[in-house]
Amino acid sequence: MTHRPRRPIAAILLAILVAGCAPTSSPKPSAVDVAPSDGTPSASVAGLPCDATPASSGPSSAESPWWRDRVFYEVFVRSFADSDGDGIGDLRGLTERLDYLNDGDPATSDDLGVTALWLMPVAESPSYHGYDVTDYDVIEPDYGTAEDFRALMTAAHERGIDVVVDLVLNHTSVDHPWFQDARTPGSAHDDWYVWSDTEPHVSGPGGNEVWHRDGDRWYYGYFWEGMPDLNVENPAVTAALDGVAAYWLQDLGVDGFRLDAAKHLIEDGSTLENTPQTKAWLQGFRDRVEAIDPDALLVGEVWDATSVSSEYVRDGALDMTFAFGLAGSTISGVRFGDPASLAVAQAEVDAAYPEGGFASFLTNHDQDRSFDQLGRDGPSAKAAATLLLTGNGVPFVYYGEEIGLRGRKPDERIRTPLAWDANPPGYGFTSGTPWEAMAEGVDTANIAAETSDPTSLLSRYRALIALRTAHPALRDGELIPVESSVPGVYAYLRHDTTETVAVVINLSKTPVSDVSLRLESGPLCGSMTATTLLADGDADGVGPLAGNATGGFDAWAIGSLAARDSLIVSIEPSAP
Repeated sequence: MTHRPRRPIAAILLAILVAGCAPTSSPKPSAVDVAPSDGTPSASVAGLPCDATPASSGPSSAESPWWRDRVFYEVFVRSFADSDGDGIGDLRGLTERLDYLNDGDPATSDDLGVTALWLMPVAESPSYHGYDVTDYDVIEPDYGTAEDFRALMTAAHERGIDVVVDLVLNHTSVDHPWFQDARTPGSAHDDWYVWSDTEPHVSGPGGNEVWHRDGDRWYYGYFWEGMPDLNVENPAVTAALDGVAAYWLQDLGVDGFRLDAAKHLIEDGSTLENTPQTKAWLQGFRDRVEAIDPDALLVGEVWDATSVSSEYVRDGALDMTFAFGLAGSTISGVRFGDPASLAVAQAEVDAAYPEGGFASFLTNHDQDRSFDQLGRDGPSAKAAATLLLTGNGVPFVYYGEEIGLRGRKPDERIRTPLAWDANPPGYGFTSGTPWEAMAEGVDTANIAAETSDPTSLLSRYRALIALRTAHPALRDGELIPVESSVPGVYAYLRHDTTETVAVVINLSKTPVSDVSLRLESGPLCGSMTATTLLADGDADGVGPLAGNATGGFDAWAIGSLAARDSLIVSIEPSAP
């Protein structure tokens, strides 16, 4: 197929390249915490001359795949917006609310500014969550029709929003016609699933039952008996799944897939995950997907140690995997004020993944909400958002995270409807009764209440996404750790060939003063100028910076930061 041009971000990058430098402020400035408003430099940086300015380790924007420039937003369609009053979110509701996510106008500042969506499963399924598919080629009737989906794709693309969908290759529902036929030995679909005539004495890693009896036989279902695993080693199954991918790419126009349970595709005896056969199958699947659409994204759920999940990218099985280790360390680093463990996790992902090979996030639909994990503390949630959206990796934001939506397991309570306003019983989500009771705290944690509050978490997310969109270094730049004189302060540079951005966050629970930063060597060569891009209310701003002979600095005074406060500064060469 001819792939759709992706213009809004590319246009910004082109303007940057033509101008020869990055903008000093976001094209979509937010009312929250962005200072100074006129872009006036807040400090002069006198750097010492270096023999040469180090080049960025990352690829140029022209060479980068499109997803490197994106901020993704994970949507549970059932809980996002209901268009017909039945209490269930649907595709038309999502389409009607796209302007909240990105209205397509770089001059406005009242949208979130995300540039890609990940839709949790939207194929037909008997469950509320959709991860047990009964027909891969049919839209879940609760959500609408294929025409509704195509209308969503058109509206999203018009706004510069790319869309990937959850594709569940590992298993189907027991109600899928394939499995119902496979229950008869010797049937056409018998070997489309994994069967045993005798009971295998194999359990899952946590001792969970993975073999389930059906008549005189047992079938394999890693997650539970309602989700039998497909036998993807069967060429007929592989061909069918290739056809599913082709349908969603060609007929429905999606931009790629999030592959659920990617590490579980093929077992080898008692080894139930991360087998060489799984990676080889994914490599072939990726090749076939790229033959249909060379720009299609494959991002995989490999919930495992960084050393394991990164192998899927290094081996060419996937374009990206989610960095679960970094996500956990980000939450704990903010919660406990522990920059040291966060720095270790950051260094680990940087060393393990190829450039642009990991998806960063705070939490997703399988985990307690980040706002709850952070003690329902607004400043902590802002600090976590700053880490996510100024760090490397491709960021994914779980729906509602931007307003502090609350929720702890069971799963239904971490997937509750999004509150658009404070008016019960539907809270702007529906004119009827929500399919699941709203989360606690929606009287204040709702979009209407936060959208006009410059100090809200939503305003912080908007400001951070706008900065990331405007500054290439925050998307593709190298992450360079910076030493702090105060143990609770976490600092780093993001550097590419166009600019350097400094990020400073006080992760401790108490205010700090007389903060000084040190970088033994780095990219700061020649005379530099610093401009404050974002500063929390109690941040003093930055003092003058004297560069050293190796492109770093020996003592950069940052001043005072309140608990969980952030400071983001652009550092650029001064005009000759």
